[in-house]
Amino acid sequence: MPRPSGARNHDFDEKRAALLNTLTRYALTADLRRPSLRQFAMAAKQSEPTLRHYFGDRQGLVIEILENLRSRAMPLWIAFEEPSENVDAALDAYFALVSEGLRHGQFARAHAFGLIEGLADEMVGRAYLEKLLEPALQSLCDKLRVTPGGPSSEAGLRAAALAILSPLMLMTLHQDLLGGAKTAPIDMEAVTRILRAGLGRGLSAA
Repeated sequence: MPRPSGARNHDFDEKRAALLNTLTRYALTADLRRPSLRQFAMAAKQSEPTLRHYFGDRQGLVIEILENLRSRAMPLWIAFEEPSENVDAALDAYFALVSEGLRHGQFARAHAFGLIEGLADEMVGRAYLEKLLEPALQSLCDKLRVTPGGPSSEAGLRAAALAILSPLMLMTLHQDLLGGAKTAPIDMEAVTRILRAGLGRGLSAA
């Protein structure tokens, strides 16, 4: 007996999750441009109608990729939110975690994907903000809030989170994704040490 139109396969969720992981890998390794739905389909060795069956349309697929990235990052954000002994220890923990991810992991690629897609599509931009950028900032705020010596006001916490994340992200985009490592090289380790020291002094005085 044929399946009614619109009905899901019994293994719909499993196949969708496997497809989403494949497409997320593609999003993090493809050229820094907005792939068409056809390109996404080719990367997954599927047809465009198959992707529409599982994700609705291209916008829906991109938002689901961002949600998948959020799910992957969530355990790190939660673990990081534990209080540190003091602000210096909190900064050391953050720089150790994020600098490694920015330089050798897929943290920068995830944010680059979200920015490229989000600036071209308002709904996707809101999804990137809510699923990746804001949680990354909020985890910093939450850690500093429970760390002795951290900023005491919400404005101070937000300012600290922006001041900590922004230079690391920009430096990695500059060097790794925009070609700066060849045309305008930065000693990332030296700059990171200077940033770390300056932020430590600034937060201690806040």
